[in-house]
Amino acid sequence: MWKKEDGLNPEPNAPQTEKLAARSAPTRSTPASGERATIGRSITIRGDVTGDEDLLIQGRVDGSVDLKQQAITVGEEGRVKANITGRVVTVEGEVEGNLKAADQVILRSSARVQGDIVSPRVVLEDGASFRGGIDMGDRAAPAKPIADPPASTGLKVSSQTQTTPELSKVAQEAGKDAADAGSKAKA
Repeated sequence: MWKKEDGLNPEPNAPQTEKLAARSAPTRSTPASGERATIGRSITIRGDVTGDEDLLIQGRVDGSVDLKQQAITVGEEGRVKANITGRVVTVEGEVEGNLKAADQVILRSSARVQGDIVSPRVVLEDGASFRGGIDMGDRAAPAKPIADPPASTGLKVSSQTQTTPELSKVAQEAGKDAADAGSKAKA
């Protein structure tokens, strides 16, 4: 807020031009960890986009976007027909292509995505439009075996299912209990 005293007693050692320059200096909206490049609304790129800094896409990109260790944001006015690979991929606009992120994919409420997502974490905000598949798993981790269900459930267990002896014994006992209950009901 402006104070009357501020206008009346300027600092004698600071020139007025330096004060004006400091006030009118643009504020930086880039992350502290590095620079952020922007593809503006009027820009169209056909081809491959690569680099070592975060990227904001407000224009159009046809091809591929590969910034494996960086954050990529498709802004609300961004239109991308490309596969996108990055550390964090955030979509607010339209993407036709696959999204692959090392950390996370975020689809904001204004997002329109047609393609597959591969990432350990995925955020879909209410209102986002998404058509495709999601893979959040680690391909190296083997699937855990499923235990035999109790015989009373009527479910059949495939011969490929692996169980421990303890679980098999519990399932057999549950089956005997169910058979005993059935025979008592008939009598």
